[in-house]
Amino acid sequence: MSLQSKKLLGSLIFLVASLVAVVPVASAQSLSQNVAVDLLAAYELLEEEKFQQALTKLNELMARRGDTMTPFDRASVLQIRGSVHVNMDNLSEGLDDFAAALRLGALPDDQNERLRFNLAQLYFATERYEEAIRFFNQWLEGDVQPSANTFFMLSASHYHLNQYREGLAPIDRAIELAEEPTRRYYELKNVLLNQLGMDAERTQLMKQMVVLWPDVLSFWRQLSALYLDQEMELESFGVLESAYLAGLIEAESDITLLAQFYSSFNNPHRGAKLIEEELERGRVERNVDNLQLLSQLWSQAREHRRAIPVLREAAGLSETGTLYFRLGQALLADERNEDAEVAFESAIETGGLPDATLAEIYILLGTARFNQSGPGDRAQRQAADRAFAEAERFASTRSQARDWRTYIRAINDTESRQAILEREQSERLAAAAADRFLQSCRAMQIAGRELTDECRRALEQAADAPPTGSN
Repeated sequence: MSLQSKKLLGSLIFLVASLVAVVPVASAQSLSQNVAVDLLAAYELLEEEKFQQALTKLNELMARRGDTMTPFDRASVLQIRGSVHVNMDNLSEGLDDFAAALRLGALPDDQNERLRFNLAQLYFATERYEEAIRFFNQWLEGDVQPSANTFFMLSASHYHLNQYREGLAPIDRAIELAEEPTRRYYELKNVLLNQLGMDAERTQLMKQMVVLWPDVLSFWRQLSALYLDQEMELESFGVLESAYLAGLIEAESDITLLAQFYSSFNNPHRGAKLIEEELERGRVERNVDNLQLLSQLWSQAREHRRAIPVLREAAGLSETGTLYFRLGQALLADERNEDAEVAFESAIETGGLPDATLAEIYILLGTARFNQSGPGDRAQRQAADRAFAEAERFASTRSQARDWRTYIRAINDTESRQAILEREQSERLAAAAADRFLQSCRAMQIAGRELTDECRRALEQAADAPPTGSN
């Protein structure tokens, strides 16, 4: 027997109370005197909950007088014995006795109606749903006052037979008749609507359920998911946020989904704060995925300086170089070229990257290195050129890498030519200055003035020098 059926068994109202008014009346009116005495004794044992003793007495009565009893006597004994069996959880035996009593057709109409209802409930409890539906419907055709639970069992019987649409009307009736909202009634209707794909109707139902049972997280989750399935993301976000603010949400998956919703609705800063707080509380694990999400949220909030250390931590936990690549990109965008160079080198060293990513890394590594070079810094440009040479091996970045290398060579060539020009100019200026000094020394010599040591050396060197144009 399923757990649901066992729970429903507790609602069978016919066990003892329905018989209290039956046996005395029946025995006073129509029971044979000998049968009435034995039956009354068994009934008293039933009232005292001495079920085994009552069953023994009734079995003895059937064995002793079974063939001689009138149909009314036999039906009455079977009705009482069926009740004893039910109280002892012998449901199959109880079913057999009630069915046999009903087939005799000897009891008053009201008792036959009660037997039909008892049979419907027992068939439901023993998971014989087709028979349960048949007897519930027969009983409902009579002059009866069904309870909400009756319609619940009828609806549940249809559900178990995959007759979802047939189950809707009775569950609606059960909800209508219930004195106060009953959770299992609403839950059954929710399942039926779900099976029928009636999302709009189910959404309205779930909106009622979260109001009636605001502490049940699964209802909030289902309503949020329903909105999401219907592409009503804002409503889905609102439901999830309400559940979180009410203190219901503790699962990591719900928290990270809520953070992503904040991002989608232009509040990444709130999403980042949420993840940061939950990381500190320990309800969100400090793993690669969650740290990466936090970094992305800070970046979207334009809090790049807060995103970078988180991304660096995530990269250190990752088994591939992808996050180091993203870290390098962030650092390069922040003009932190030295740190970006280290990140790109770590990405290459960690590995696990597709060629397209590796090619881009070499381009960016070359860029980070080049950005650190100043005028005349050939060594730094050479380091950049090595990275661009690696990028040139890949088709996707070959043209770009060649352009960079050509540009670096042009800079080097320009600096070389400039150095030559500057050296030649320096030499010409030095020669002109020396000639002017020599002329001034000669003028001093002609004037008979005292010569400085520098002038004497200059005049001596000029005298020793070969004439201009000589071989």
